[in-house]
Amino acid sequence: MQELSRRDILRLTGAAGAAGLIADSPIGELVAPAQPATSAAATTSSSAGIGSRGYYLTFCRIPTVTFETWRSIIDTFADDGIDHVILYLSGAFKSRKYPITWQYNKNHENVRNDFVGSLIDHAHSRGIKILLGFTPYTYDGTNQYALERPDLKGIQANGTLARMQGIHSWGYNLDPTKADAKTFMLEYVRELYFEFYPNADGLLIESSDIDICLGGDCGGRSRYYEIEYEFVQQISEEVWAHDQDADILVYPHYFTGAPNGADMPYDPRWGLFFTPWTVDLELLKRASYGHYFDLDVLDKSPRFTRASVRYARDSGFVGYLPSHEFFTYVPEHAEIGDTSVIGRQLHPFGIEAIGLDENPYVDPLVAVNRTAYREYSNDPDLSDDAFRARLGQAVFGDGATDQNIDDLLFLHDAHYLGRSLFSPAAQADPLVLRHNLARGLTSSDDLRRIQAGLDTLPALTRRLRSSRNPAVRGLSRHADLITRRWGPADRQLLAAHLGG
Repeated sequence: MQELSRRDILRLTGAAGAAGLIADSPIGELVAPAQPATSAAATTSSSAGIGSRGYYLTFCRIPTVTFETWRSIIDTFADDGIDHVILYLSGAFKSRKYPITWQYNKNHENVRNDFVGSLIDHAHSRGIKILLGFTPYTYDGTNQYALERPDLKGIQANGTLARMQGIHSWGYNLDPTKADAKTFMLEYVRELYFEFYPNADGLLIESSDIDICLGGDCGGRSRYYEIEYEFVQQISEEVWAHDQDADILVYPHYFTGAPNGADMPYDPRWGLFFTPWTVDLELLKRASYGHYFDLDVLDKSPRFTRASVRYARDSGFVGYLPSHEFFTYVPEHAEIGDTSVIGRQLHPFGIEAIGLDENPYVDPLVAVNRTAYREYSNDPDLSDDAFRARLGQAVFGDGATDQNIDDLLFLHDAHYLGRSLFSPAAQADPLVLRHNLARGLTSSDDLRRIQAGLDTLPALTRRLRSSRNPAVRGLSRHADLITRRWGPADRQLLAAHLGG
């Protein structure tokens, strides 16, 4: 299989772009069935649901949400049967030892008010475990330290110093062979876990595969992961000394062998956290347990969520913990190459109708995949008709009609089909279309689909507004927003590219 980094995957907008490269994932099952794969389609299915259920959230990239709203989010998750939440917290707590790590994020509600400890207590009261997420030597918060200590920058494979990169937190990866970098990493995570949030249930140690230190004493990819492993092993032992039952999830890079990983001893107390680009089912069989993670709940239609749930169940993962993250910061850089987001306030899931301090998971468009995750986790073999009935009940109540559900799924696709981490799909925002056209990311089929969707909107909007069901009428705000965004110049641009 072609070696990919997570950023390679994120650059490939939509499922189809990555499918042929990820044969062992459920994306391969849906989009590239000709690929030989150990997928859900190739294994024996059972009717039982999956085990552990939860979400991965980059808490550090959600600066505007207050404690009370986070309590509401946790309540929503608990009502859905969620039992784990990963809060990626580096860069989002007010470190006393290393204040440079949060200066870029100084207006984050948790930096200002430090409520995560209370949020963890609330999660426990609802039966949810909280794991604290971070990445050794890079990513959010951590990569800020090199701004203060440029002598600790990592070295690229070509021998030059690390380049500035990131998402939201733009900085430089560190060189783990340098003593001060090791000291920083240990002290920063000790402060996060032992001093700030000792009531957390463990850690997700999210090993990096983007712009890691490969040159100099780092000595290439395998050697880098051997060095990073030393940190992982030490901090794990310290956490288990504090709480012998702590859950510590690690990436598989340390155990996969050369050329893309190391071959280090596996401690059976670790759980492994697999992504579509790191899946190794033979390694999973040797591990105590493993979770599966992907982006399908975040940015695709419900059928992809169903495929991922089945894949997790049939492949032997103890749980499926997908990303369901959203962002509410204002980008200062072209995030993953997307220049259209610079200076624009990001809204949850790219939906401007959702406020910056609202629980976005109760919005009807977000509720589509939330409902899919809940219902397919309970019954991975749920029929399409049964899922539609449960979705209609969840969003519209007892009076839901087939037309209501069709209209909901149409608007969901308009926002989700091809959306990025930062913006809605081009159907919902012509600025995204302009950006995609400039990058050559839009096909003629995409353009025709967008035009057909715009042609459908007037009748759909009238239908929603005239409904006697207030939940159906409320959906019209999403249709209205699309209509307002598509001005005459945008429609002319679309027509020109369609040859009209």
